[in-house]
Amino acid sequence: MEVVIAMGHFCEIHGPCVVMCTDRAQELPETPPVSLDVPVCDACESVDLDTVYTCQDEKSYYVTTRTSLSDSMARLLREAVTRSLSVEVVTQEDKDEGTMYFGDNTKGHYISHLFTIKDSLSRGFKRKYCIVVRGQHQVPLMHHYDFIEKNLKQISGGAGGKSQPCIRSGGTLKRKAKKGRCYPETSEPFVFAHLHLWFVFLLRAEVYQTVPHKVPECPVECSSPERLRDLYKEMPQHVFRIVLYCILTGIKIDTENKEVVSHFQQLLPKDFVLPTTGTVCRLYRTEDGAWNVQFKGTLPKTLPRMFELVEEALANSKLPDSTLQYYLMSISMRWFNIACVVSWSTGPCDQLMRSLGVHKCDMPLLSYWIPQSNACVKFAETDWFSREEDEDSKPQTP
Repeated sequence: MEVVIAMGHFCEIHGPCVVMCTDRAQELPETPPVSLDVPVCDACESVDLDTVYTCQDEKSYYVTTRTSLSDSMARLLREAVTRSLSVEVVTQEDKDEGTMYFGDNTKGHYISHLFTIKDSLSRGFKRKYCIVVRGQHQVPLMHHYDFIEKNLKQISGGAGGKSQPCIRSGGTLKRKAKKGRCYPETSEPFVFAHLHLWFVFLLRAEVYQTVPHKVPECPVECSSPERLRDLYKEMPQHVFRIVLYCILTGIKIDTENKEVVSHFQQLLPKDFVLPTTGTVCRLYRTEDGAWNVQFKGTLPKTLPRMFELVEEALANSKLPDSTLQYYLMSISMRWFNIACVVSWSTGPCDQLMRSLGVHKCDMPLLSYWIPQSNACVKFAETDWFSREEDEDSKPQTP
């Protein structure tokens, strides 16, 4: 994650302004950064445009300058400093100090820490500062919010504790002088160099580094939902329902047209193996080209809920094929996850299956899916709902 750190202050003449900025670069800049087209004074330019603090490791250079090395980044940081010091309000009890987050995907995401330093030469005898940490992506930045906030508090606490308010004789409220000071006098003669080292430490922190990892492959892939919808319209309703039920519950389908089976099979996770033994459902075309099926079994009165959801989705003409694909994948993923969770259980699963929303009508489907989910669970082959019915039927003793 690319991170940029900047410090800003509230100038009594020009308002919010960036004082210094630390970037990560692959090589040292040959020319000073371009200054923003805004009025500046000695207070705003405590770090001269031609002053550069640098550090280097085996991978990058860390460069601290008056403004960012990129003109567009410099403008974004100036907007962030303005927002921190003039727009946003911290919610902590001490309203002069606190940490906040703001941002969007266009201008970036920011963690800004506000603090004040005592200064008898300033209005209210204090000066307002902020340290802004900018990242392009929200999730990695917010994931390390506590680490960033902790270090920013240490930086601001160290600067505030070492400040030495100056005493000026007379004329405190009259501000005729055009020049000002950015940083109050402290016991640190090289305060900006020390801030540069702090910022480099934050930029070099391991938490910002992107760790390469392999994204797991989705176990479900519904690649041709439009073809499945065509079969729903082409086949007689009773034929389509029998074939769909057999596919979802692990009943062998015998047909010469293997492509048709593959269109139904996309509703199953990719690693599932079709049965080769047991009850057979024969799918064929008649002489006039119509689809027909031979199946000795009968469909249950209450079908598995996945069966009903798939059938409703295919019949919904308002659901386009592009949306249908992900909807069918979500249905398959839900029941695949349920099968995995149940297969991992080593004890009685009555309460677990109820909490997962499994009904009695779903058991024919899970009886096929659970063993396919890298586990063999014996109770999947039995009617575990009968246990509750048996207990309810027992006579109660007084």
